[in-house]
Amino acid sequence: MPSIEELVTELTTNGSETLDASQLHELKRQCKGDRSGQTVVLAFHALMQALAKRHAQVRISAVLVVSELFIRSHHFRLLVIGSLPKIFELVFGAYHKKLPPPAQYTQRLRQVAAEQYFMWTERFGDGYQQLIYGFRFLRYVERVDFKAAAAEYRRKDPERARLRCQRRLENRHAYMRRSLVSVQADYARERQNVEEALSTLERCFVVLVPDIFASLNFDVGNAGKNDGAYDNEDDEDDVDDVLAIMAANRQAIDISIDPDRVLGAEECAENQPVFDVIRDYLLLCVKVFRPRVRMWSEKLGRIDRDLDPTVTQLVEAVDRLKARISVAEDKCRDLGIDFAYMDKPVEGDEDDDEEFEDVPVAEPARPTGNIKKRNAVFAMLGEPVLKNDPTYIDPEQLRDRHTTTTSSSDEQRPANPVEDRLRESAPVVSYDLDLMYWGRDSVSVDTTGLEIRHRFLGSARDEPILTGAALDSLKKRAVFYQEPERKEIKACRAPLRDGRLCPRRDLVKCPFHGAIIPRDEQGRPEAGYMAEETPPPVRESEPEPEPQTNTVETAERVEDLRWQDVEKLVNKPTEKPKKRERTLASTRKPKLSGIKRLKQTIGRKRQ
Repeated sequence: MPSIEELVTELTTNGSETLDASQLHELKRQCKGDRSGQTVVLAFHALMQALAKRHAQVRISAVLVVSELFIRSHHFRLLVIGSLPKIFELVFGAYHKKLPPPAQYTQRLRQVAAEQYFMWTERFGDGYQQLIYGFRFLRYVERVDFKAAAAEYRRKDPERARLRCQRRLENRHAYMRRSLVSVQADYARERQNVEEALSTLERCFVVLVPDIFASLNFDVGNAGKNDGAYDNEDDEDDVDDVLAIMAANRQAIDISIDPDRVLGAEECAENQPVFDVIRDYLLLCVKVFRPRVRMWSEKLGRIDRDLDPTVTQLVEAVDRLKARISVAEDKCRDLGIDFAYMDKPVEGDEDDDEEFEDVPVAEPARPTGNIKKRNAVFAMLGEPVLKNDPTYIDPEQLRDRHTTTTSSSDEQRPANPVEDRLRESAPVVSYDLDLMYWGRDSVSVDTTGLEIRHRFLGSARDEPILTGAALDSLKKRAVFYQEPERKEIKACRAPLRDGRLCPRRDLVKCPFHGAIIPRDEQGRPEAGYMAEETPPPVRESEPEPEPQTNTVETAERVEDLRWQDVEKLVNKPTEKPKKRERTLASTRKPKLSGIKRLKQTIGRKRQ
């Protein structure tokens, strides 16, 4: 059975874009039969080596084999995706790399690679996002043309291409529906706030700038029964009647407007609160609501009007809000409001800071002389105030009391010579938990978190007892075994015939050079160590038997044959295996004749 390397070599060096079916089937079978995935990894590395060869035809065949395994193996797809930059460099000439000769197959290599990669993206792009990123890189950065690849893909597999196009259209409609639902929910939540801010601005404008009809003087001439002048200030409700009369009688009317009265609202102490309200709501509309309304308009612009009948209504409502915000901004400019305050950071209230006075911080006097270091746990330790405290015990007095009690108990205990000898021979171990609980039949356990018989926090009510196996585990001590240091085995370092030193490491004696002794850098024994070196045993040469005259047919042993008897068999010419014919194009440039070289030289000079 051929190996993976042999199969890949045979498939990539045949010089044809049509892969051998039997060899490709054998490669797939071996990759599929190995559950561990090692065969797939081996095939991937073999194909990467084939892609790295300096021959365009070899790379074309390697791309086709990679595509066959890419379609059928998830593990192989992960390996390919992890090496996409290297593959782009080898088959597309990315990162300013040149593709190998022959020149007539270089463009074909890019075309075949584009077709295969487009097919990978179409079929596996949803599951492997790196393929999409690579496609965009090749299309917009490396300027790879995928139009021919897309047409070839649709021609080879029209049903799959149609399903892919239908799935893409369904995904687009689903995205537009999600966007529509998002805009509708956001619009329903923020519409009232936007309209309330705009209504407040309009009421402020009415306060600062009265209605234009209040500044109009209608002078009506003599016409029929309607002679005289009509004053609109008497009754504002009759404006419609006046307009109807004007339309019916077609009389000439002179309208005089006082511009100073209409747009002459200047900021002063009386209208200062109104201007402050305008600035606050204008800032809210410009900085908060206008970007949000603009985002709604952009999202709705990407949604088809035929998707839902409510899209048109929502677009019109958003456009009305955008227009009202623009009108309110223009009115504020006409009032002379400076928009520079919007870019200033919001400062805190200065009145709160003025209520406090700056008081210089007095630095505490630092004591001079030796300073006694305080205890980090109990800071009042050693203070004279604690001497009269009945709840305080001086540690030094407690230590003296313990020493006195121990010495008195040793004096009262009778001498026992056997116990003294046992104490002298007993091993000394460090104090640990096993000695702390040694000899106890029961141990009380504190489960409440309070220390038992604590003088400040009290004592625990329940006193559970620890017995049995748990108590036995407390009496045991874990001893860790320390591995002894290994003794370094010195090398023999006896000089050899080739000038090197003997590298053998034996404990006592080298089987070739005798006892191992200290030697200098040249391998000579040091002074005081003259050991006898045992030379390697030499086999005594035995007398060779005289050759007998035998033929190949009559000889019982090979040693009995002479050279003349087997010379004809040895010198028999052997047939060399026939080399497999290769159809790869030559990568060498053809030699040009003298006339062609002369024409090229003349053409360069003319350029």
